[in-house]
Amino acid sequence: MLKGGYNLRKNKIIILVVFLATIILMAIGYSTFATDFTINGTAEITGEWDVRITNITATQVSDGCDAGTPTFTQDSINFSAKLNKPGDEIIYEVTIQNLGTIDAELQTIIFTEEIDGIEEINYTTSELKKDLNAGDSTTFNIMVTYVKYTESIPSVKTKTLVGIIQYVQKENS
Repeated sequence: MLKGGYNLRKNKIIILVVFLATIILMAIGYSTFATDFTINGTAEITGEWDVRITNITATQVSDGCDAGTPTFTQDSINFSAKLNKPGDEIIYEVTIQNLGTIDAELQTIIFTEEIDGIEEINYTTSELKKDLNAGDSTTFNIMVTYVKYTESIPSVKTKTLVGIIQYVQKENS
């Protein structure tokens, strides 16, 4: 019985060795036929937002009036109009340019005249271009007018205009 037990044990060892060899060969085969891919990527935003005021000039000035020297920065304008008599007016032309690469559209435009200012001064503005594509420019006018005839010179002689113009990124641009 000793000999038969030995053969059974020997057979078990052989089966175990074959099994382990098969597993090792399968692992080697898998690694031989498997490929690892390495993916590296970088994204960069190259578009540039640059919508700005590029000019302001007095294009029409009634005789005897003073348009002053209007000034601007890329996001503001300043002017000081001096009107002499009823009917006088000064027109300022403002240029806005899209120097960037992203198309823009007008979202907000609000002009508010000072409440406690003189009624005899009136501000009007022309319409602005709604779409301002990359490279485009638009102009609009601000007209300051001494509109009322009065029997006496008012004690308050000024009226301030405050304006907000906002361009935003155009959808789907």
